[in-house]
Amino acid sequence: MRYLNWICRAAWVYFLVWLLFMLSCRPIVALHYSAKSSESVVFYLLTDGTVTKSEIAPGQSNFTPTAMNPDSDMLVMLSFPSGSGGGLEITEPFSRVDVYFGPGVRIERTEIRHGFFARFTNPDFHDDWWN
Repeated sequence: MRYLNWICRAAWVYFLVWLLFMLSCRPIVALHYSAKSSESVVFYLLTDGTVTKSEIAPGQSNFTPTAMNPDSDMLVMLSFPSGSGGGLEITEPFSRVDVYFGPGVRIERTEIRHGFFARFTNPDFHDDWWN
């Protein structure tokens, strides 16, 4: 009976660790808005068939997780209804996508990284762009 209690506790701990892993290790889309801009921007992000509307202020970053195991026909779309009308479409699996945009809601740079641990690390910021 004592071993059965130990096995049940071990199974429960394993389940909790697996759940935390699945929630914290999902690929992310990181948006970085230049501090040189003067007003907040609304953006739409389509991931896994779900549209998310959010707002980002100058100098802020926004991190949105995506599906852990995306389908082979995955689609992630970023669009800005105001400004330049530019957008971004990603159709290949990734670990982390960093999108940098500045004044006029113009996408300045996009970095797509594929390494598993890339989703936990920040990219190298270019000080001349960010400040």
